[in-house]
Amino acid sequence: MGHVYSLNRKEFIRWKFSLDTRPYISIQVDGQKRTLGNPTVVAKRSWAAADAERVEQAYTQHEEEIEKLIRTQAEIPETDREALAKARRGQGLFRENVARVEKACRITGVSILKFLIASHIKPWRCSSNEERLDGSNGLLLSPSIDFLFDRGFISFEDNGDLLVSREVDPDIMQRMGVEPTKTPNVGTFSPEQQNYLRFHRAKLFRSSQGR
Repeated sequence: MGHVYSLNRKEFIRWKFSLDTRPYISIQVDGQKRTLGNPTVVAKRSWAAADAERVEQAYTQHEEEIEKLIRTQAEIPETDREALAKARRGQGLFRENVARVEKACRITGVSILKFLIASHIKPWRCSSNEERLDGSNGLLLSPSIDFLFDRGFISFEDNGDLLVSREVDPDIMQRMGVEPTKTPNVGTFSPEQQNYLRFHRAKLFRSSQGR
C-alpha cells in the first residue's frame, strides 16, 4: 500500500500491488481493484513487443542498405530507381498499382485513398524489383491495420479468413481495430495475391507455433 501523485487528477491516490493466488497481477487504486493478468502472459507480451521493435530496427537498416544499392545501380533507369525507392514507403507507382487491385481496407472498410497505406504483402526487402512494384503484392490498409500486418501480428488465409497472433494483448488488438475473438472473412484474394500471402504467413506471421 502506498500513495502516488496523479497528474491527471492532480492529487495523491492510494494504490496497492498484489499477486493473487491464481496467480494474477492486480493493482488497487483508491480501493478499486484492477486485474492486469497472469504475470507469465504479461511478461511474454512485453517481450514480444520489445522483440518486435528490435526486429523492426534491423529490417529498417537492411532496407536502407538495399535502397542505397538500388540508387547506385546505373544499369537501372533513373525513373525505375526512383519508383523502387518510393515503393519502399508505399508511394508512387507501387501505390498506383495497388489501388488498381484493392479499393478499400479489407478490415476497417475505409475506402478514401488518402487515409490508407499501400502495404507490401511480401516485404519490400524480400522482393525482387518486379515484385516491389507489383500491385498484387500489396493491400490498402488503415494505418493501425498496416502496423499489425507489416509486423506479422495479423495475416490472411487465401480465402480471406483473418489470422490473429496471440502475442498481442486482445484489448490492444481491439483498440487497433481487430476483434481477436472473431475470425472475420475479408473476401477471397486473387491467385497472384495468394502467392504473396503464402510468403507472409510462412515468414512474417507470428503464429502460436513459434514466431
